[in-house]
Amino acid sequence: MRIGKVKFLTIFSIALLLFLSACSGTNETSSSSKDKGKGNTAASLGDTIVVGVSNAIGTLNPINARDLGAMTLSSILFDPFFELNENMEFQFKLAESFETKDNQAFTIKLNSKANWTDGKPVTTEDVKFTFDTLANPAVQSVGLKTLNIIEGLDDNGQLPKGEKTVKGIEIVDEKTFIIHTKKPTDPNYIKGNLINIRTIPSHILKDKDPAKLHQDPFMLKPTVTDGAYTLVNFKGETQVEYKANPDYYRGAPKTEKLFFKVVPQANMTAQLQTGEIHLNYPSTGAIAIQDVEKVKNMANVEAVDGKGYDYQEIYMNTKTFTDPKMRQAIAYAINRPQIVDKLLKGKAEIIDGPYTKLHPYFDKDIKNYEYDPEKAKKLIEESGWDKSKPIRVNVPIGNQVREQSAVIIAENLKAVGLNVQIQKFDFPTHMQKGAKHDFDLMFLGIPYQVDPDVSAFYGTGGPYNFAGYSNPELDELLNKGKLEPNPENRRVIYNKVQEILHEDVPTISLYSDYLMGAVSKKVKVGLPKQFGMFYNVQDWVVQK
Repeated sequence: MRIGKVKFLTIFSIALLLFLSACSGTNETSSSSKDKGKGNTAASLGDTIVVGVSNAIGTLNPINARDLGAMTLSSILFDPFFELNENMEFQFKLAESFETKDNQAFTIKLNSKANWTDGKPVTTEDVKFTFDTLANPAVQSVGLKTLNIIEGLDDNGQLPKGEKTVKGIEIVDEKTFIIHTKKPTDPNYIKGNLINIRTIPSHILKDKDPAKLHQDPFMLKPTVTDGAYTLVNFKGETQVEYKANPDYYRGAPKTEKLFFKVVPQANMTAQLQTGEIHLNYPSTGAIAIQDVEKVKNMANVEAVDGKGYDYQEIYMNTKTFTDPKMRQAIAYAINRPQIVDKLLKGKAEIIDGPYTKLHPYFDKDIKNYEYDPEKAKKLIEESGWDKSKPIRVNVPIGNQVREQSAVIIAENLKAVGLNVQIQKFDFPTHMQKGAKHDFDLMFLGIPYQVDPDVSAFYGTGGPYNFAGYSNPELDELLNKGKLEPNPENRRVIYNKVQEILHEDVPTISLYSDYLMGAVSKKVKVGLPKQFGMFYNVQDWVVQK
């Protein structure tokens, strides 16, 4: 059975939404020196597009990018196998085909034209090396926890002691490989997780010490890549500068330079108006809610309304709050309606759990925690919590509404007798503290998850399980969900997952906000979206 651009409407029998037009992305136009001046070759030096983001970028490490900004920017350098469009269709990128006959062996062909910027082809040797590196326990990376269903990996998505290579990754030829899973699996589960795998060059890194790979100069500032743009300068606190890769296999970029500029959300509108930035990236740099109408009326930009895909969340450190009653108390104490009505002017919706209302696995029967401070006080007493104990609330700077909501929530918690202390950090520091569980409450924006699997966030040892949450019953359900190919059976599993999370409350979802974007009318093709925004970045054009 060939599975090209598979719609979730077909696989899950449910409608979904997401981004842009679907195509394989291949472009026949070359941009070698002999082709300069013809067709789709790179624009003249000096053409620049500037994208505004609000969070500092902590890393471009392709195997250890943990926040959305870092993942997005590293994916411009290192193409993922697939990306998504607005209709939840998988679009080919580094991969050019995906086939399975039994939902247990998945054959993937790499784009035949894909090369590294040093001229060497991107091959299955690179793919194999990437999987082996991600699965190596000595390597600091996001790992393969969510792909632990691949043959040869343990429950943590790692290689067993003494093993050096992932058994379930089979090389067929230079451009073809097969992923073997332990049991039949939903093909979209495989694709959804491959979106976050960025292949790295084995000929550059194979002789490096795995334990020190994260410190290698290449991982800090990659020099050999396969994406539409190459790295010029990385200053994560202020800006990241790229230049066009003239030999990009999907077509030479039409704009020579691409900048990501870190702009406080409060200044985003002004810089759109002055032309200092050409567009914003809504998922990590949305227009401030108070500026929405102003931006819609600006003559020099086109505004793009968002939808409720992403959401804001508070992680609760389960080592601090060991009793679920205390975590429930915090949920009841937070006045989420006030945040949505006052700060977001109604342009958001309150949700509980790991899925927004646009997700096909959202369980509408689970009722939200209502704002009930008296119930919160009762649960605090029942939990035996020492009210004099300081509660450290970690908040990343950059998102104005999030920072303001933290103030409201701190007051809500103080009103039920808790001793709350807000701590603000730049985004990379915030994420480092999260990874070390160095917080009591932690604010974070969560991007839309294509597949319902949430083991990365709630499974024991998951790379984004900042709450340190561990529940054997949930772990068993999450493993069953990964290996269940039938969508309706998966729905039963993930409904139970949502019930457990709602009862245990390792995190509390605050709201799913509608992130608005805007783009200068001088920029053609590039539209600010929450997902898939940079799929065809090589076609972006800025008019002089």
